[in-house]
Order: sequence, then C-alpha cells, then structure tokens
Amino acid sequence: MASHKLIVVGGSPATGKTTLSKFLGDQTGIKRISMDDLKELFFDWGGYRDREWSKEIGRLAWPVFKKIVEMHLAQGESVIAEATFLWSDDALWVEEIASKHGAEIVQIWMTADPKVARERFIKRANTHRHPGHNDALEYVIEEFDKRFFCKQHADPLPVSGKTKIVDTTDLNAVNHEEILRWIQ
Repeated sequence: MASHKLIVVGGSPATGKTTLSKFLGDQTGIKRISMDDLKELFFDWGGYRDREWSKEIGRLAWPVFKKIVEMHLAQGESVIAEATFLWSDDALWVEEIASKHGAEIVQIWMTADPKVARERFIKRANTHRHPGHNDALEYVIEEFDKRFFCKQHADPLPVSGKTKIVDTTDLNAVNHEEILRWIQ
C-alpha cells in the first residue's frame, strides 16, 4: 500500500472543486495545487487581456501545474491536485506519475446539474472571480454552454484507485466531513 496519495479533485467548472479541495487541504495539511490558482499567479505577473490570452495562460500553466504535483509526489508527499481533468490524456498523466512515484490515486469527481452549474458560473464570474479568467465577458457563456453546460460530466477519469462521484447540484447535501473520512 502506498504511503502517500495523489488526490485528484476534478470535474466541470462551478461544481465546487475549489471549495472541497481547500477544505480537504485545511483539514489534512496536504498540499493543494490548483490549476486556477496557478493561472491567477500568471495573470498577476503577466497581466490579463481577453479570453484568448486566458486560454494561452492556461496552456502555459498546465505543464507547470503538472510539474509541481509531480515534485511533491517525488518527495513522497501526498498532494491534492485540483483542475477540470476533462481530457483523455489527463488519465494517462495521473496514472503515470502515481505509478512512477508509488502514490495511491484517490479521485473525487465533482458534478452538478448543468443548469445549476451554469448559474453558479455566471454568479461567480460577476462577483469574486479573478478578472484574468475573462469569465464575465458575455461571449464566454456561449463557449461554456457548448463545452460544459450542455451535459452533465458525470464520468470521472478512468484511473486505478478509488473514485467518489460527488453531485453538488444541492450544495447543502454535500457532506465534506464524509468525503474527508473517505479519502483517509
């Protein structure tokens, strides 16, 4: 049995990944690496412009995100990796680094009714979201409707280890303490 874990918190936008991963990090002391946090650092350093720039920053931040996650695993540390993880090669990467560093994979897959996630996304974009994401621009919602809010992304990454699907359609029904016990 592995002495350390790669805890993957993934799913569509506005499903509660950040809220849950912060809770888990605070409760366990496990280092949390967030793709959005990393992108926001890049925005703060290099500025922000438009949606295309936001996507470019994402493309630049992704290999850095992966390297930081792997760095912790290489040191025998558990790590919480928070990102959407919606692409097929994400599963390959997760399996590869977990195997390479002898880490147990624990996946928490966040999902919600697409209409509810869309409402949360709009509210978040117009309140506390870093402006570098350019989520508040009107043309972005059409892109996200096509990519994310047209169906429920309930399929987690096909990886070894244990997986828990968390439906956050009703945030009050999500039991963070139970999820904490489940990962331990």
